[in-house]
Amino acid sequence: MNFLFAVIIGVVIGGLGGFVLRSKMANAIWLAPVLAVVGALIAATAAAIFGDQRDYGPKEIALQIVLALVGVGVTWFLANRSPARSDTPVA
Repeated sequence: MNFLFAVIIGVVIGGLGGFVLRSKMANAIWLAPVLAVVGALIAATAAAIFGDQRDYGPKEIALQIVLALVGVGVTWFLANRSPARSDTPVA
């Protein structure tokens, strides 16, 4: 059940982040939700691995939200990075 909520949290946060970032990056509309869902699923998996014995607690929700926001932050970072410059002359 916590994996379902992780996907829901990721889609909501990523969707909002994608709409905010779409002016900076054309593919942010799909990349932000994907990275947010991945972040939230990583949080759910980490909670399961490290022995969260409760059904679904506030610590796990907070971790899912934080890692979903990290996914949106990665999208923002990708949108704002400058392209690599090549110092080799073009022939």
